[in-house]
Amino acid sequence: MPQTDKQNITIRLAGLPKMPLSVERADEELMRRAETLVNELWSRWTRGSYAAESQLAVMSRVAFQFAVLYLRGERSLKQMEQLDSELSKIINQSTDSTQTT
Repeated sequence: MPQTDKQNITIRLAGLPKMPLSVERADEELMRRAETLVNELWSRWTRGSYAAESQLAVMSRVAFQFAVLYLRGERSLKQMEQLDSELSKIINQSTDSTQTT
């Protein structure tokens, strides 16, 4: 049976009860940072702009904000891949033209 390098951690989001997770050891720091980012934004918004809203509504806004950030990152990656492809074509054309002369 293959051995995995997983470990059990617990995270706490938005003051809710702790949630157990099983994560790759290499991903623990990423998970802890994500936990921190979510809690920071939730805390800021529950005390500030959205203090009058329910905690569920604020958490929904937090989830939406992170989804938007994810999609922006995804779009940027696609744009970078397209630019990389175009640059590779230009380099290949340049290399081909110098080899034929």
